[in-house]
Amino acid sequence: MVITCSRTYSRAGAAHSQYRLEPDAACREVEVEFMTYIENHYYAPTRRCSLARPSCKALWAVLAVLIPLASYGQDAANQLIEAAKRGDPDGLRSVLAKSIDVNSKNADGRTALMEAAYWGRVEAAKALLEKGADVNLKDKDDRTALIDAAANGHVQVVLALLEKEVALNAKTRDGATALSEAAANNRAEVVKALLGKGANVDEKDKEGRTPLALAAYWGHADAAQVLIEKGANVAAKDKYGYSALMYAKRENHPNVAELLTKAGAKP
Repeated sequence: MVITCSRTYSRAGAAHSQYRLEPDAACREVEVEFMTYIENHYYAPTRRCSLARPSCKALWAVLAVLIPLASYGQDAANQLIEAAKRGDPDGLRSVLAKSIDVNSKNADGRTALMEAAYWGRVEAAKALLEKGADVNLKDKDDRTALIDAAANGHVQVVLALLEKEVALNAKTRDGATALSEAAANNRAEVVKALLGKGANVDEKDKEGRTPLALAAYWGHADAAQVLIEKGANVAAKDKYGYSALMYAKRENHPNVAELLTKAGAKP
């Protein structure tokens, strides 16, 4: 038998909502009250009702266990992520010793490994990798640990990630790869490392721009030089018809334009 408890919620964006539960028949027509914990910390409903029948107490028992566990798990995940940000491998091991999932995510879909990669915390990243951290997980923007490490030029973290079965050409929502992010930020050593492991030198983003086009746009001669040496297509054009040379000239980067011209790029 279905028990129905209609509830109106007061938090932002709330709307009238209805819960339908299916415990045993003895609970028929009993209005259901969720635990005080849920009332105070999750929904702040404007209406309450009560679990009156003894046979329904099992539902309370389940909620009493599951909700605190969920809260504890999220707190522990946040502790893990904060330890990774600080570059605290001992702190990481301490949290992981509590049987917390090494791949736990926060509200933004970020894992401890992503944060260690973003901040360049090499030892923390290695500690997480030793515990089986997944190198290919993505956050809400589809960024991976490798993309973050590459964009920020954290060579040692990149090298540690490259020792795993990492997706070299994984893309963000904008179609950026670890290589294109490295090129756009002039991380020449990272560019070398990625290409050495087989990253696609001409992988395009959603605008059709190659890593070389991005390096040219921003005037990054070092990154452009590495890409050219590794066989980047100097004639490739994006969805707007622009080539790397056209971007270099438009943005007034004569040193990059010269590199491209010597490599065979045509006006």
